[in-house]
Amino acid sequence: MAQKMKAGDAVIEMLRQEGVSHMFGIVGSSFLDILDPLYDRDDIQFIGVRHEQGAALMADGYSRISGKPSVCLVTNGPGVLNLTYGIGSAYVAHSPVVVLAPSASRSHQHRDSTQEFDQVALFKPITKASFAINKIERLPDALRHAFRVATSGKMGPVMIDIPRDLLPGAEVELDLLTPDAYRPGQTRSRGDQGLIDKAAYVLSAAQRPVILAGGGVQWSAAGEEVCRMAELTGAAIVTSYGRADAVPNDHPNYLGHLGRLGSAEGIEAIRQADTILAVGTRLSQSTTFYDNRFIPADAKIVQIEIDPEEIGRNYPVTVGIEGDAKAVMEGLLEKVREQEPKPNQQWVTEIGDWAARRTARLDDEGKDNSNPIKPQRAYAELRKVMPRDAIIALDAGLAPNYGQDRLNYYEPRSLITSLDLGGLGFSFPAAIGAKFAAPDRPVINFNGDGGFLFNAQEFSTAVHYNLPLVTVVMNNGIWGSEKAYQRYAFDERYVGADVTNPRYDKYAEIFGGAGFYVEGPEDIGNALTEALNCGKPSIIEIPTDPDEMPRPARLAEVQAPPQS
Repeated sequence: MAQKMKAGDAVIEMLRQEGVSHMFGIVGSSFLDILDPLYDRDDIQFIGVRHEQGAALMADGYSRISGKPSVCLVTNGPGVLNLTYGIGSAYVAHSPVVVLAPSASRSHQHRDSTQEFDQVALFKPITKASFAINKIERLPDALRHAFRVATSGKMGPVMIDIPRDLLPGAEVELDLLTPDAYRPGQTRSRGDQGLIDKAAYVLSAAQRPVILAGGGVQWSAAGEEVCRMAELTGAAIVTSYGRADAVPNDHPNYLGHLGRLGSAEGIEAIRQADTILAVGTRLSQSTTFYDNRFIPADAKIVQIEIDPEEIGRNYPVTVGIEGDAKAVMEGLLEKVREQEPKPNQQWVTEIGDWAARRTARLDDEGKDNSNPIKPQRAYAELRKVMPRDAIIALDAGLAPNYGQDRLNYYEPRSLITSLDLGGLGFSFPAAIGAKFAAPDRPVINFNGDGGFLFNAQEFSTAVHYNLPLVTVVMNNGIWGSEKAYQRYAFDERYVGADVTNPRYDKYAEIFGGAGFYVEGPEDIGNALTEALNCGKPSIIEIPTDPDEMPRPARLAEVQAPPQS
């Protein structure tokens, strides 16, 4: 039965029904009617941040780790405008973030009024849906539709524009519906059976199979099915860029990730593949570079994707199956078993050799005694003491990207990166959101010195909410990725590539956190252990070698074409 209640109370009640426990934003006069009901309740917490970009990135991190929808709530005009980078990040990652975006009062719209701009148009390219309401009676339906769209199919963010004059003093009729009454629960499309039969035949005949596991494996929790398929067919497992946690990294068939600073062993394996099972991946640029440097031109590709528009989009496929990664893999496993495949033992032996070579390579990096410390050595020391259940956030930039191949990920939802967006400043707010989502798991964030300062103000948020997460800042005093391009493509003509930094351990202490400064590689393990046990937000500063700049993977894109 419908109940009449204040509009702000109705919003909170509907969020409660959706299981929302945290809203991220900065207090604003345009939505006080929504905040006021939170005064005397503790089931939903408003997390006040220091910049709206941080709010969106926290919501993104929260959804990536929890697998559940999250909410941003900020004031109109500049507050909403500041969300765009973080919502773009959520769009790339397919995170179900719902934005409640107050706008100028209806009587002031289309008059260039204070803090007015076309918010709906701005968010359309970076959301699954962006729409406005103009009657308060539409608010319940709009919220339900937002969550329906955000959580269906390939998930993603949704923005609702709410004119600020709708809420004050307004009441609505609200039916207290549970989410399953207005949107489907977790539906798992199992794919076309005929295509699954065809794919099973292709995989059973493969002599050098490789499974490429992507984001769909993470979102659908299909890691176990991927591992079982690898064991059944004798396939190597590699992961797409930013998805190194798609399978437990201690599986004997796992060889690392593709893309920037990818695993040499995983790259070598996929280059020799005659068949690639691409599970939950669109074979994006960051993973494949859209050419044949990794993906053999003559390899048979079986692609499983929940979004049919992505099947065959970047590489021609032998079989393309639209469906949920886990559900399709379950059916595919059943059919492959019926084929009784006989793994190529020579290929299985090669996979074991590659895995051993990868382990040896990483171990050898731990013997490097260079001064300043190379990031490879830093990760080798961190790996020794990293908790098995840690959640790792890696920023864009050179130093953090070494961590994809050099840290181990054993549990699902253990790695968050900026993926194809490649934006600096992503990881620290995202790590805060991850800590809210998983308070009992250790959360460790990795930044370069430049990227950390993009959202360093959110250290105040971490202290305010007493979140004991660790940030490792690898300080080399440069914009590493960009300086590498200037080294290799512009004859070391460096412009704007060097920066001056504060002591980041002291920065942490100023805000009330804990700071640790590493003098030598032998200090790194102890610093991480102390930081994890200090009970407060912390920063570990590791001075690293500014000359450690590998050749960029996309170097050709900034080089002049050869003269004819």
